[in-house]
Amino acid sequence: IHPERNVLEGMFLNSIGNVYSEQGRLEDALTWYQKAHRIFRKTLGPDSAELGALTCDIASTLSKLGKFDEALEKFEEALGIQRRTLGDEHPDVAKTLCRWRCASRRLGTWRGVFCA
Repeated sequence: IHPERNVLEGMFLNSIGNVYSEQGRLEDALTWYQKAHRIFRKTLGPDSAELGALTCDIASTLSKLGKFDEALEKFEEALGIQRRTLGDEHPDVAKTLCRWRCASRRLGTWRGVFCA
């Protein structure tokens, strides 16, 4: 199987997840995100910006589903990947930090953070 084809397939599956997420079909979105995650990890490796962004999408979806413990683990994973691949000053890192803190706040483990 050609690696570029797999990356494109992963991007396609991620897009399907995005559509389901926009429709509020979060369980379906999560399923497609997880399929894309497996492909990205296999083809791009554990440290790619694409995998970091997708891991953040998975974490956000878990948070919206009320699965805060799982979400926090995924946010931490996403943050690690993004910091290694993009650097601490990248806007995606800031976005992931904000989402992670909001999920922490909802779980009651973070104080004083404003979340929209």
